[in-house]
Amino acid sequence: MNAPIWSDATLDQLKMSADPLADQCMRDLILAGNISKTNQILAQLDVDKAWPDDTPPKLLAYLEATASLSDDVDFARLERAQAFFTAYGIPFGISLMCRSLPVLYAGRVGGAQLLAATGQLSGHFERRASETLRFILNVAEPGSLSPQGKGLLTIRKVRLMHAAIRHFARSKQRDSQDSWHADWGMPINQEELIGTMLAFSFQALEGMRVLGVKVSQKQEDDQLYLWRVIGRALGINPDAMPVNASQAREVWKALERRNFGSSDAGHLLTQAHIAFLQANLPDLAAGLVPELMTKLLGRRNAHFLGLQKKQAWGWVLDLLRFIFRLKSRLANSSHTAESFMREYGEFFMEALQKHWAGPYPGRAFQIPDQLRAPATAPQEYQRSEV
Repeated sequence: MNAPIWSDATLDQLKMSADPLADQCMRDLILAGNISKTNQILAQLDVDKAWPDDTPPKLLAYLEATASLSDDVDFARLERAQAFFTAYGIPFGISLMCRSLPVLYAGRVGGAQLLAATGQLSGHFERRASETLRFILNVAEPGSLSPQGKGLLTIRKVRLMHAAIRHFARSKQRDSQDSWHADWGMPINQEELIGTMLAFSFQALEGMRVLGVKVSQKQEDDQLYLWRVIGRALGINPDAMPVNASQAREVWKALERRNFGSSDAGHLLTQAHIAFLQANLPDLAAGLVPELMTKLLGRRNAHFLGLQKKQAWGWVLDLLRFIFRLKSRLANSSHTAESFMREYGEFFMEALQKHWAGPYPGRAFQIPDQLRAPATAPQEYQRSEV
């Protein structure tokens, strides 16, 4: 790439790109009528298990091609980043739920519209939240990105899920009510994936700073590196991802300028998100979630999501800042305190994910039957008016 990755020329190109390896695999499976067998394999992709003898050759080739990270990965750096995530599990969780995820709803076109096109706008929110948190916990667990590690297995599964959703969204182009516009770019395109990686890393750290957690430059760079490695395994072009905080800031500003704004889909997703989080709190805490989200998102992005600034729960944010500042000091001065925080943070995040997963924690993603129809190739997209 000759132009900066935050230039419109580069981002326009990334918007029209997806994941050729996973997309081609999914297209071949659909055309060969191997949906049922692929769903069986997807259901066991989260665990290290030998593939059945009748695994479709195209799927087997994909699994072999994604079995390990590239040879140049610095695993010591990954370990530092994963240890930091685990030690600060609670503030990380608050920032992810009240900043990283909702900020993605501010995209005027793309992700929110994809959920609308696939009928997932406000329904199944608990499952989506649980699956997203499960993905984050799996990839952030120390050692999870080694060959056959839990995180790497999850990433390979998510790539195929993204490919299936892309085909599903494109098949809806024939439906006049929920049509996908080619001007929105590819569904779950490279630009959106980069934005998601930055939301889970750079933006999550910004939210933690608002909560009073002290994050050093080295810790920030390590988190960006961890999510660059995850992004590459997830099919993102490695040359398109920022290598430091300065580049991450420029890319995020460009994404906000190009894509962020108010939309009906964004408002609906925000309300579903708030209702879900608020339902896990006592009635006395009514109004806490939207106010915390407004504080962490900032005035502009909160406005895009229909949130208004209030002061009723400002004391809670002050209390959280006091607690997390104290935890930062303890973690930086005591190995015992850091070990305790790591154990406690991991327990909290695991308990939260299992609670959200509800009575059906093992419910697996299934490629819908509608994908049995032949899929069109990406270059067959027709541009349309938005």
